[in-house]
Amino acid sequence: SGSGVTFYLGSDVHTDFNGTARMVFSAPTSGPYSGILFFGERNTTGTSKFTGTADSALTGAIYLKSQDVAYQGNFSGAQGCMQVVARTIDWTGSTLINADCSALGMGAIPATQTVKLIE
Repeated sequence: SGSGVTFYLGSDVHTDFNGTARMVFSAPTSGPYSGILFFGERNTTGTSKFTGTADSALTGAIYLKSQDVAYQGNFSGAQGCMQVVARTIDWTGSTLINADCSALGMGAIPATQTVKLIE
């Protein structure tokens, strides 16, 4: 657990929280990394995994632009608030998150209302 933290994932580094991992982390609320919880190097590919227990609380943006992000099992970020930017996001199991972080001073991530088929 920790508050006011930003995790920087360097070249070829990924997350792999699993099993009974209980994660309670929040991003800084001021300064140059305000609102950023995880930041992955822009050219790193691969998959970052967030699994673990239902009482996890992640508050902040997860920016893994070139990576795939997988939420699996019973992971829940419902106690926190996350905004996710990733190459792809895979939701399986009973994953829950809160994405409206405006009450925490985080701006909205604009999203288009289009659906695209990717083969």
